[in-house]
Amino acid sequence: MYQLSKYLIRLFLTILVLNSCSNSDIKTIKFREIKPLKVELVDLNEIMAPDFMTLKGSNLIISSSRSKPSMLFVYSTPALEFLSDFGIKGRGPGEIQLFPMFSESPGSEDLYVWGYSPVTIKKISISENGEIEYKEDITLKGYENFNNMTIIGDSVFVYYSIDDLTVKKYNLINNNESSIILPKDNHRESFYYSNRGLIATSKSMLVYSYLFKKQIDIYDLSTLKLRTRIGDGVKYPKPTPGDLSSVAYLYIGLYAGEKYFYASCIYDDGKRLEEGVSRPRFLEVFDYDGNPIMKYSFDISPILFVVDEKNGKIYGFNEEYEDKLLRYNLDDLNSVYSPTIE
Repeated sequence: MYQLSKYLIRLFLTILVLNSCSNSDIKTIKFREIKPLKVELVDLNEIMAPDFMTLKGSNLIISSSRSKPSMLFVYSTPALEFLSDFGIKGRGPGEIQLFPMFSESPGSEDLYVWGYSPVTIKKISISENGEIEYKEDITLKGYENFNNMTIIGDSVFVYYSIDDLTVKKYNLINNNESSIILPKDNHRESFYYSNRGLIATSKSMLVYSYLFKKQIDIYDLSTLKLRTRIGDGVKYPKPTPGDLSSVAYLYIGLYAGEKYFYASCIYDDGKRLEEGVSRPRFLEVFDYDGNPIMKYSFDISPILFVVDEKNGKIYGFNEEYEDKLLRYNLDDLNSVYSPTIE
């Protein structure tokens, strides 16, 4: 009976969250202009194939699971000078059993890395000159298909279970759990779910961007209640399971800064181009109330990117420039700008 009551309470809370999503109006966004960003190519003297990037203090840290012997690399910011590498793959003490994936940690100077084991996240301190100090292991309740992880205050663990279309928030101290469950399409091929997306988390907000439609949902992190939904109001066709020609990507990257969040997007009007034909990518910048701040275009688009709000930079990587890091100036980001929302 107790287990049934717990299930019913959780189901009720989930229904409340979903109802708040379905009943919210979409704010249609219009940017007044598109500002071009010109890339600076910075030599990457180390051999790597970046999988993830994150910022901690004055350092950029890159994860490259195919590199040997080290898989984690530290660079200074904004100069992007190599400082150190660490994280050897193996099954010995202190080695990475799987592949290194970052858990973001808003408000903390420490780096959090999953992959040393399936059920731990290692907390690491990195000095300004790249020296590494292992501080502690944070133990998770069990292994899941973790994506877009965030740890807040060493106690709240947030992640996205992408195949379940579920955002989970788990308290590592008292074991309380809450979630946002998005509706699935009536098939089991999770890659083609029309509500598939990405999450990014600040200290107080959670942002969900959709992969197959131009829509972003902003939640209060403490309650997981939907605050704002923004988009273009267009009804995009759902992908057809097993048919890659039916897939049209919209939001393909998401980063949560302290002041703003940044969404990398492709404009394709819901239509897929022929194989090998690329479309331009843009970066849309919003505040956490959903107001549009700025929209940028790229001469060379980053595939991976992070935003250094302190120094007014974007750092990125594009596999077509495998021996380079990409750097862009955002000098005008904090200038006065009047958004338009209809």
